[in-house]
Amino acid sequence: MALLAVSSLSASAQTIYGPASDLDPLFRGVLTRPSNLANPQQYAVDAAQAGDIESAISTYDQLLFYNPNLSRTRFELGVLYYRLGSYEMARDYFKSALEKRDIAPDLQQRAEEYLAIIDKKLLPDQFTGFAQTGLEYQTNPGAGPGPQTALASGGKFDTRFSSKGDWNWFGAFGVNYVHDFETQRGDTFEASVIGYDAQQFTLHQFDVGLMEVRAGPRFMIFPGSTSGLSVKPYAIGTGALLADAPYSAGGGGGLTVHANVGSIALDPYVEFAQQSYRNSSFYPFASGLSGPLSTYGLLASGPISPGLSWVSRVTYAHDNASFGPDSYNSYAADIWLPWNFTVGTDSRTWTLTPTAGVSRWLYDAPDPSIAALTTPRSTEWRVGLGLDVPIWRQVVLGMLVQYRADQSNIPAFTMHDLAVSAGPTIKF
Repeated sequence: MALLAVSSLSASAQTIYGPASDLDPLFRGVLTRPSNLANPQQYAVDAAQAGDIESAISTYDQLLFYNPNLSRTRFELGVLYYRLGSYEMARDYFKSALEKRDIAPDLQQRAEEYLAIIDKKLLPDQFTGFAQTGLEYQTNPGAGPGPQTALASGGKFDTRFSSKGDWNWFGAFGVNYVHDFETQRGDTFEASVIGYDAQQFTLHQFDVGLMEVRAGPRFMIFPGSTSGLSVKPYAIGTGALLADAPYSAGGGGGLTVHANVGSIALDPYVEFAQQSYRNSSFYPFASGLSGPLSTYGLLASGPISPGLSWVSRVTYAHDNASFGPDSYNSYAADIWLPWNFTVGTDSRTWTLTPTAGVSRWLYDAPDPSIAALTTPRSTEWRVGLGLDVPIWRQVVLGMLVQYRADQSNIPAFTMHDLAVSAGPTIKF
């Protein structure tokens, strides 16, 4: 590498001629004064944030050439090799960082956390997940309109489903399984299951239970490449209870691709599912929602600054329901900004996550029972703020405040909801 080639130059060299003179000032500083550790350290940080992992690794290696005892440099090399998927190399650097006397308590804890994760990733069968329980209050758990909303028939909207506040107990879990085929390519089999259940204190018509399973193989396209390019076909199955009665089931499949572009991770996907809804005493017309659903989306994420990152999702969906007025096209966009930080002398990590999103629904036809001459058009705006407070080891207290507002040309589809929830979460 160029950085190593110039390491033998005199530190007093002041001028660089030729192509190197067009490089950014920080890199020129690395070339002209390689023994000045401040220059290469800042260059390595900037290169890592820009996604140029190879340059960052080379620069950190140069730092270790001048001072092999830098624990932070060894830690950062461990992080970079971890990002590349070179877990053995990452483990060696984390272990060597822990052996240095100058390692700070926060780096020691983070290195130990990385080592625990790496130990799992080096196993052929890996399980990760979370489980949470808690209490939630919602001003409008059924996402219903005001109790005086009139329908096209002249009658009033069923007050059992109008806007009312209520508490609920909720539980949620997620488990991810990865099997490494040990082909030296990085090909794996991945499966995940998530579940959610909420039991209302009073409004039991809004008790809900959800389950989703996804599974499929992931194939690496360019093994060992920093692009991380891979493709994953998968199957999906879903089921739901509403008001403690079977409500819906679905099955289908999809295809997703993963790629790293610099420091940005991209995961476009396409998914098709056949949905089947079942009528019940509370929801006698649910079967009209049955039909195929196709979804096209993109997940993207990347760093902003140390401790702060962004995650976003955009989707387009088309639902072809058996009851024509329930068919729709929808567009949605969401963004999350997780910020990891410490408080005072406590080295444990807190996470604050502001969120925002918008969805637009364009229905295919008017619903004669609601507004016979008006095709519904609805927009939902949502904002939220989540906070994870460390309690003990892998246990955190999760809190979330979220506000949603639906605006529609149909009064029955206009609503507001404020939700506040809190409860312990264990991660494994």
